[in-house]
Amino acid sequence: MLAHTKKPPIKVKHTVNTKTNTGNMTFLISCPAVNANQIRLYLKKQGCEFVNDTQEWADAKGLFTERTQSNMLIGARCKENITQVMLSELTGIPRRHISDMENGRRSIGKQNALKIGKALNIDYRVFL
Repeated sequence: MLAHTKKPPIKVKHTVNTKTNTGNMTFLISCPAVNANQIRLYLKKQGCEFVNDTQEWADAKGLFTERTQSNMLIGARCKENITQVMLSELTGIPRRHISDMENGRRSIGKQNALKIGKALNIDYRVFL
């Protein structure tokens, strides 16, 4: 059986062009929100040009408006940056069952919620 290849969603990052003697170099930068303005000002002083200066981080509440069991499981798993296969190994729950839970075809249940909560460092009650 082939390994599961679905990857977690990619974070939106700022793209920065820097001017060098040999041309421009493009960097993707991810930084804490508290430091974003200071870093942006510093880079501008260094001659960096922001290609997409208006791009901002998406709020998770806007992406997942419904607090369903499946959305909470997907969000918690992606936050910890682990795959369904890794979660399966950590919890002992078959990967297919995890997939069914994320797609709303299977209820998580209290016992599985306890296992998943421990593996994802989150209170199990968010899945109930």
